[in-house]
Amino acid sequence: MYRFYINNVDDDYHFMELARAFLPDDGFETIPYSGNPIRFLPKPESYLVNEKASDDREEIKREFYLLLSDLTGIRPPWGTLTGVRPLKPALAMCERSSVEEMKRVMQEKYLMTGSKASLIADIADYQLTHVSGTPWEKASLYIGIPFCPTRCAYCSFASMVAPEEDRAAYLEKLLDETAYAGRLASENGIVLESIYIGGGTPTTLSADQLRVLISKVGDSFGIDPASIEFTVEAGRPDTVTKEKLETLKQMGISRISINPQSMKDETLRLIGRDHTADDIRRGYRLAAETGFDVINADIIAGLPGEDIDDFRSTLSEMIALGADNITVHTLSVKRGSRLKEEDPAYYRKNAETVSGMLDISREMLTEAGFRPYYIYRQKHQTGSLENVGWCMPGKHSIYNIRIMEDKQTIIGLGAGAVGKVYYPDEDRLERIANVNDHRIYIERFDEMLARKDGYYR
Repeated sequence: MYRFYINNVDDDYHFMELARAFLPDDGFETIPYSGNPIRFLPKPESYLVNEKASDDREEIKREFYLLLSDLTGIRPPWGTLTGVRPLKPALAMCERSSVEEMKRVMQEKYLMTGSKASLIADIADYQLTHVSGTPWEKASLYIGIPFCPTRCAYCSFASMVAPEEDRAAYLEKLLDETAYAGRLASENGIVLESIYIGGGTPTTLSADQLRVLISKVGDSFGIDPASIEFTVEAGRPDTVTKEKLETLKQMGISRISINPQSMKDETLRLIGRDHTADDIRRGYRLAAETGFDVINADIIAGLPGEDIDDFRSTLSEMIALGADNITVHTLSVKRGSRLKEEDPAYYRKNAETVSGMLDISREMLTEAGFRPYYIYRQKHQTGSLENVGWCMPGKHSIYNIRIMEDKQTIIGLGAGAVGKVYYPDEDRLERIANVNDHRIYIERFDEMLARKDGYYR
């Protein structure tokens, strides 16, 4: 057990997160230290960080990063950056300097590799070129459908298999919450910029239920779904039918997501997916025939049992099937997932292989004409790597960009949804979270409404 005494800091959170990129959770302890460094008595596997008592947190993190690298032989490519949103400091720099200057500073200040600095620069360049500034007076709407046909091995989302009567009871309350939120938005002059129905798997709902929900959104917020960026996650191909896709298209939905994760049948069985690669191909053919403007695919690098050739094959087929957006995720093993319970240290394995997968994705997608347009990171990701959204030029998702910027109000409806109210004068957000379990959501429904009432009035 390593013990790291961090001198001249009150809070060790950022240093604890940095250490997790190098060591397992039970392999270290970070401890704020306020004593006289001269009197620090070294013990085996105990280290004093920031002996000269600097007040510069980034300087202290650089020192700590280099110490951890010396101890472990590991050099995480994102350097000292530990947050979910690595693009955020880069865009702030671009407000006062060039993209090239930003690349240099990101490498010097945060010790990130040249490859990751170039990736950040490419994403910043895309957003600065193709995306207008965030209209803080507008909002995005997220609606959660917390049901799935099965639960994936790596997943801890509040999604579950539920009988039809549960889905019907949930939808009834969700429609009421949608109407209530629409009234609050109207009374407070809130106008929507984008809408995203996610989950879970929204297409576990029937075609009629989807029609009713989308109609309620349009009526409650006074919008035509066809006039706004409106995305519905079809997600699992085993829930995709011609009737549901045609219903979405008729209701004005122009963007959907069908998420294979892998095109290898053995992997799909291993992670708990009750469908095959042929089901994915069928879903994409149906979606293409229906005529959606944008079809997104999510794939995962680092799934159990997969090597670089498996990943390359999946990505190659997604490109060939005509996906307009492809989000390449690094496997994140969540607390509460089956994979985490079976192998708590799984996320620490295969970092070199997964890094190679991400390198290949960048080569293949760039060659196919895609551009990286948004990025985020998660805890317990293999190799402390990243998730990157790639799009054909002009087919980016405004919702994905805005939710990563933290400069826009997000109205969150349904079980597991997290809304955020943005206060531009203070440049801060406040979270409004609904409960995760759909049964508790129904039981405490009045409380869910009251939480919104306190923020939006």
